[in-house]
Amino acid sequence: MSRIMFQIKASIAALILLALTCGDVAGQQFSLWETPADSTSFVEPWNGQATTERIEMIVRGQDSEGEGQGGGDLAGDATNPTSSLTQYQLQNTFIPSTYEASGFAHTLSLQMVKPFETGNCFFPTWVTRTTLPVVSTADPAGAVPIGPPNDSDFLVPLDNQSGLSDLVFISILNHPTDWGSWGIGPGFVAPTATRRELGEQSWKFSPTFAVVNTSIPTWQIGVLGVYNFPLDGKGTKSFLFQPLIVKQLGKGWYTGWGDDLWQFNTESGNFDMPLQLRLGKVHKICQHNYNIFVTGAYTPDGLHQGPAPEWGIKLSISLLVPGS
Repeated sequence: MSRIMFQIKASIAALILLALTCGDVAGQQFSLWETPADSTSFVEPWNGQATTERIEMIVRGQDSEGEGQGGGDLAGDATNPTSSLTQYQLQNTFIPSTYEASGFAHTLSLQMVKPFETGNCFFPTWVTRTTLPVVSTADPAGAVPIGPPNDSDFLVPLDNQSGLSDLVFISILNHPTDWGSWGIGPGFVAPTATRRELGEQSWKFSPTFAVVNTSIPTWQIGVLGVYNFPLDGKGTKSFLFQPLIVKQLGKGWYTGWGDDLWQFNTESGNFDMPLQLRLGKVHKICQHNYNIFVTGAYTPDGLHQGPAPEWGIKLSISLLVPGS
């Protein structure tokens, strides 16, 4: 019962936060039909079009020729990890089945993507992403010792756990090219988990890289990679990898690979490589731009080693703030 109440409270808090964004965001109202004075584009020029005509094309997910571009419209920017677009995101993931565990798991992630102008001609923007997960785990198989080593009389079940997990910060110094963009940047993992079962209790340094090709009309193809290694000798080293394949369908719609990262623990040899399919749309709600998508994920038995989600479904809602 306490676990269910925890999930209900977390969901209510997320809904309240989303409702508040329909009002004032950082003290400003952003409408689809007006452009902030400091709005800039690092992807393509205005081509002499009137402001209202251009923004109407962005709302429809079209470029100047009427077809969606991989990184030249709002829907393209929302799915590009190197784009200069502020996002406030809520992601709710339900996992009904987990390898080497029983019961269901649940994760509510609070995420903010914030770009900064650097004034540097080679890396004109610095894109940062901060994620704080609220986790409710499945019940792992096995038990933990609470007494003398190798004494089975002092073992207790691991049981379900609920609370905050570790805070994750990654960033990319972005270099635009004629075919897309690439970037590198620093990151870290902070031990904010409220229970030891929900994190590694370790500070980690997380260098990050990303390469995104948007030269093929209506497509984004690339990769995002993160390498975590502990700074205090407590945690484990791991490599995280996200294939990026997105097809823009027009009028704000898109489909493609999901945004969950594949994980490889370089010390234990455990890995998790879920297959993912995403469908989403950039839409106008309460005079603001939102990116809403659903992802289904499945991890076949041969694409994991160790505990890993078998099935999962994610609902994500992001407030998009162009030009901020």
